[in-house]
Amino acid sequence: MKVQLVSAWILGLTLSSTQAMQPLGGVLDRLGNPANRQQLDALRSRTVQHDFSDETAEQRQTRHARAEAIKNGFMYAWGGYKKYAYGADEIDVIKRAPKTTRNGWGATIVDALDTMWVMGLKDEFARAQQHVVNIDFHNDGGQLAKVFETNIRYLGGLLSGFELSGDAVFLSKAVELADLLMPAFDTPLGLPWQMLNITTGVGSSETEGTSATNLAEIGTYQMEFFRLSQHTGNATYHEAAQRVITVMLERNSPHDPTSLYTIPGMYPLDFDMLSGRFTGSAAYWGGGGDSFYEYLAKTWILSDFMLHRNLDLWRESVQALREYGTAESSDGFLFPGFVDGAKFYPYVDTFTNFVPGTLGLASKLVGSDTYFALAEQLLEAGFSVFDKMASSLGAEAVRFVRKNVGSDYLQLSAQGRAQVERYGIALERPYYVLRPELIESLFVMYRLTGKQEYADRVWGIWQGMQRNCRVENGYVGTGNVTVDAATTGVHNVIDSTESFFFGETFKYMYLTFADHDVISLDEWVFTTEAHPLKRGLVFDGVF
Repeated sequence: MKVQLVSAWILGLTLSSTQAMQPLGGVLDRLGNPANRQQLDALRSRTVQHDFSDETAEQRQTRHARAEAIKNGFMYAWGGYKKYAYGADEIDVIKRAPKTTRNGWGATIVDALDTMWVMGLKDEFARAQQHVVNIDFHNDGGQLAKVFETNIRYLGGLLSGFELSGDAVFLSKAVELADLLMPAFDTPLGLPWQMLNITTGVGSSETEGTSATNLAEIGTYQMEFFRLSQHTGNATYHEAAQRVITVMLERNSPHDPTSLYTIPGMYPLDFDMLSGRFTGSAAYWGGGGDSFYEYLAKTWILSDFMLHRNLDLWRESVQALREYGTAESSDGFLFPGFVDGAKFYPYVDTFTNFVPGTLGLASKLVGSDTYFALAEQLLEAGFSVFDKMASSLGAEAVRFVRKNVGSDYLQLSAQGRAQVERYGIALERPYYVLRPELIESLFVMYRLTGKQEYADRVWGIWQGMQRNCRVENGYVGTGNVTVDAATTGVHNVIDSTESFFFGETFKYMYLTFADHDVISLDEWVFTTEAHPLKRGLVFDGVF
């Protein structure tokens, strides 16, 4: 039975009061308005990916060679994983041992399903499919499940594996896993616990004895749950994800003098899932907030542009980011930062590097040159953190000195001041652990604009990984991005190879140099874990 999602005036029908049904979460904006039909038609026919038909044979040859080199790098790392840790969540490369970090279900395999598919590694994909068939999600490996991570790594990977290959086993396992996660939402307000005992269905906060959570961990279910509702016809998943936003908006208002949410669209990081209220005032588009904002835009795209509330909130948030959440550095780059009431803190982590790609994509769709220019500015700032380092890799987090704000410089340590003098930034966390966010945005902006410099930058980062992160049996993090192992002869090893390296970092690097119609931005949209989901699946208010 199909589930009616939209009201009579959206469909242009006249129904009796007994026939009319309330639309599900997100279909109407905050004023109760549906998406405009004429605008919907325009959006659904709009293309955003650059026309690469003028590419020369020489450029094509270089691109293919680079794609093959990255594919070979994947196989090198995958070989170490297969030899020492196959079936485990991660590999400890230096110790040549498996690691259980995500309940022991094989996070690296599930996260990398779609990477193997797009690289044409059919034998590896087939072996991975057999692993998925045998996963027992009821066996939690003696660990609580982190619900947010389980959703983006496992559920997203399974859904993408299904959409790319058409193999129904992936959808079946996705439903099985999602149903085991649903007790996390069985709370007074329907807001999810951070942690879940899969065996008992009992949820908890990561901070023991509290109901604390954060913006990203309540707001990053929309894409996977929407698509699962589409594939199953079961609206329960979509409703659970959208209810989070409904409750957040109902219980927090910038017009409420008791609320810690003070700037419309700049949602604080800290949240209490039992009261439904923000418990802190600091807002940020980086770690702890990033994927909430990302999913406002991308779930709107995934929904065939029908989830009008998502677009409404995204527009407000982007405007707030531009007005309150960014500042120019002393060396001329526009960086995002922390906003706490009227105060701005010039601190930025690598997670904010998702913003240029997502903002660029959304801006192309809505036709905003102003916000596309903002995406380009933010991309230049994010890349500068990598470009200034001898390793060609960027620090996990930095502080910058705002233009004409001398107190930012004075508040730094002596070491921080010296780094600002040399690099223009102070390295708060000087390590790199194979993260994908800048590569993601460079890939997206390359596909949107055709600018070769963006692809060349990805290649430069890959070369930096080759020099500083490649070790026997795989790749690891590097502890100090200011030095280059090719010069010093010493690897500053951080023995961390999370599943996202196979699921995100390799995928975005490879797709930058693959043929441009492979996972076209006009046909697919990526989750926060880089799992491509098909655009254009008809959604007109009915699952």
